[in-house]
Amino acid sequence: MKKTTLDSGVDLYINKSDKFKTWSASIYIYRPLSEKEAAYNALLAKVLKNSCAKYPTRAKLTRRQEMLYGASFMLGVRKYADTHALVIKFNAVCDRFLPEKISGQVFELAKEIITAPNVKNGAFDKQTVELEKLNLKKQIEAYINNKSQYADKRCIEILCEGNPYAADVNGSIEELEEIDEKSLYEHYLELMKNSKKDVFICGDADEKAAMEVFGDFVSNGSISKPTLCAVRAETAEVAEEMEVTQGKLVMGFKTNINSSEKRCAAMIFNAVFGGSPVSKLFNNVRERLSLAYYASSAIGYAKGFMLVRSGIECEKYEQVKGEILRQLEEICKGNITDEEMANALSHNLNIYGSLEDDPDTAVAVKTGWITEGEQRNVEEIIEGMKKVTKADVIEIAKSYKLDTVYFLKGQEVQE
Repeated sequence: MKKTTLDSGVDLYINKSDKFKTWSASIYIYRPLSEKEAAYNALLAKVLKNSCAKYPTRAKLTRRQEMLYGASFMLGVRKYADTHALVIKFNAVCDRFLPEKISGQVFELAKEIITAPNVKNGAFDKQTVELEKLNLKKQIEAYINNKSQYADKRCIEILCEGNPYAADVNGSIEELEEIDEKSLYEHYLELMKNSKKDVFICGDADEKAAMEVFGDFVSNGSISKPTLCAVRAETAEVAEEMEVTQGKLVMGFKTNINSSEKRCAAMIFNAVFGGSPVSKLFNNVRERLSLAYYASSAIGYAKGFMLVRSGIECEKYEQVKGEILRQLEEICKGNITDEEMANALSHNLNIYGSLEDDPDTAVAVKTGWITEGEQRNVEEIIEGMKKVTKADVIEIAKSYKLDTVYFLKGQEVQE
């Protein structure tokens, strides 16, 4: 992915490819993560998608997209380390398949939606803001319907208490309720004036047109440097009851190892422990012992934590928790076979080696690395993983300490 810094300060990343009939462009606007910022950004994304000054209604904006051969776009927010990002993504047909070149026009439309919103008298449209507030509120409340997602959210809130990462990607309903059409526009002005902005292009789009359009798309500010989540003195164990047939156990571990120095070793460790179908958690907790419907691990590299997720029968809580800890201890003791190391490396190489065939994932990975301060490209990360030894994996395993245990269990039947 080639990087060019434009005179405006915007970093333009281009992954040129003619493999696909369509191309995509993603604009990332980075903000410091907090519960308040998250609510503002999430609502702003929903409001901006409705119209802009040049196309002041949803119908007119849709007609403009149709004129661009069905070019589509979506706005949303993402959460990376201590950074919150407002994202607008466009997809369009490659110029070589059309009777005219449209890349530049698509870039212009993307820019208009972001830089020239539909505003009157220093405020967004009140009716649109109120409607989107209601939609966002329903979206936040809907977490409860996905029990696995809800359990992850609750564990992270407890695990990262006092740290920006505890904030949800969409903020809170309490913060959302405080926003009106005027305060949202004031936030928009601050966001446009004092935010770092990146543009990612994947596929066969007009690079020159992109540089011209975004050449005055001002980028100010910087990305917040990630801070590790502090390790608590004693493990926090929290249980909540709901009407669930399958318990959700989420265990949060913390480490003080710097991800930028040990990322490759941590990636191999994660694949050995629980981040792959060839892992110890999958092969032992799920398959050999049949203790869980699923069992996996995921690492928050820049924040210094790891989540171990499992779906279990509620009465097996202690047994599953104990076995997960035992499998981690096995790695700490050096009980890792050559086959496990080889399988973990192969699994990771398959994922990162195939990013060229999945532009959207490639952009998501690259953006995550940018916010975490990771300077290496995919090829360098791959080479780094190939050099990881068992001793490196053991060092990572030993650094993780159990910090938080969250259990969502079924309600007891009242006699």
